[in-house]
Amino acid sequence: MRIFLLSPVLLAATPLLADACLDEVKAMYLEDGGVFDPAFDIQHQEVTFNRMPDGTEQIVVTARWQAPDQVVSAFPDGRFMLLWGQDFYDGSSWDGPWTDTGSDNPYDAMEFARDMNASSAASITEATCDGEVEVEGRTLLRYAYRVRTETAGGQSWWESDQVLYIDPETGRMAITEEHNLMESWAPEPKDYVRVTTADYGTDFAIAAPEG
Repeated sequence: MRIFLLSPVLLAATPLLADACLDEVKAMYLEDGGVFDPAFDIQHQEVTFNRMPDGTEQIVVTARWQAPDQVVSAFPDGRFMLLWGQDFYDGSSWDGPWTDTGSDNPYDAMEFARDMNASSAASITEATCDGEVEVEGRTLLRYAYRVRTETAGGQSWWESDQVLYIDPETGRMAITEEHNLMESWAPEPKDYVRVTTADYGTDFAIAAPEG
């Protein structure tokens, strides 16, 4: 059996590499133009599903983002919901027609997203930066870390061991995997993996609801 010993130089460099990786991951949440900067979230579609222990996939939601406060979400039961500005609407297709739910978003969407980003960045631990990997024929950058996100005032939270894949050509998120996901309303770790994929090549336009 071979045993490889790290030289004193490498041993000394390891914490520096770990610190640089941690800083890189935090910058994704905090910097202008970072991976999670809501102002830089160009039009895209996200599909979120649960990958069950038996390998099957259960769709949670498909969302089309035109801006932080212009989002259409489609649910497995056939419902569609539009967030436009501060208002929520129900509909039966990607294009509506839309009916005002009477429920308002109490937060500014941009400010809310940035507050959650700051919460996430402050919590990140155990960060590793693995460089380029092959995922289903694509070359992506892989990061892994523990993260906890809290909404304004700590009213709700969720945390997981997150694996993040970045498209090196666009600098945008390609895939996230949330392992051992825990949520304030269901704090036991999930036995499935919550996966979100992002497609920045989807062509769509979200129009303002009539009236």
